[in-house]
Amino acid sequence: MAFGIRVYEKDEYLYALIKERLQTKFPEAYIYRYDKGDFTLTSNIKVLFDNKQFDSISLKENSTKLLVPLYENNTIDIKRIAKAILNDTSNDDSPGLDPIDNQVRLLISYAYIDERENFISQVLGPSSFSSMHPIRIDLMSGIRMPRSIATIKPNNALSTLLRICTNKNFKPDQIIDYLGPDTYGFLSPGKPINNDDVFDIGIDASAALMTHTKSLCQKISAGALFVAEGWRINESLKLIANCDSLHILLPARMCTEDTGMTSELGIFQRNLKLGASMTVYYYEDYKGSNSENHYEPIKL
Repeated sequence: MAFGIRVYEKDEYLYALIKERLQTKFPEAYIYRYDKGDFTLTSNIKVLFDNKQFDSISLKENSTKLLVPLYENNTIDIKRIAKAILNDTSNDDSPGLDPIDNQVRLLISYAYIDERENFISQVLGPSSFSSMHPIRIDLMSGIRMPRSIATIKPNNALSTLLRICTNKNFKPDQIIDYLGPDTYGFLSPGKPINNDDVFDIGIDASAALMTHTKSLCQKISAGALFVAEGWRINESLKLIANCDSLHILLPARMCTEDTGMTSELGIFQRNLKLGASMTVYYYEDYKGSNSENHYEPIKL
């Protein structure tokens, strides 16, 4: 059961203590403070509020959400709060909790930027996920990233994420702090500080970020799309090993025949993890068309 717990508490120390205690009882929950952004990754939200600082009316929360005051008889009893959360069934059937949505998709594109973005909007866009806010992270040169990926977060979010995600004490939940909504409906860390940061920081960091994102997606029932370009084959294999589904976008069928891509696709397929799928798309099938199923599926 993946869900979110929003905590209305102004005291940072008290919030951290409450979060630590609740996390041991609900390890699958995403727990965050009320002032951490204006988006949620799941529609199943439980609301805890410090009733010495807030009243339930001032919170302006949806009436269907569980509202639990932190204080009762001047005491914060975590057991009481946990019991209220366990007994709440108001959002158990909420949309966006489909287990399939915790998958990480990887798109490796060999097309032009506008072709790639048009393809994503048709096939792999936010509407193809059932989670409320799927995540998108681009692993390529900043020059190749679309303008739409600009977010409310500072431009250093992606670069910072890649630099810290290999630390021993890094936790998947930290990714949320670096995401903001883009103009397409994804949550994204945006572009790097310098155009070459993704490559300069290295493939191991990108692979680690995918692994942590997968853990986050499983926890909050959200989907993720990684878009990769410019990596060598041996580097791409480190990304492929982390995905649940691999999508290859080529400009046209002649690319497969004339460039030796058949051999490369075979290498990609052999390195997929058990149960993962690979699909090859040709952008020539999507020009001026919104029709689907113009692809050649390959599944293990």
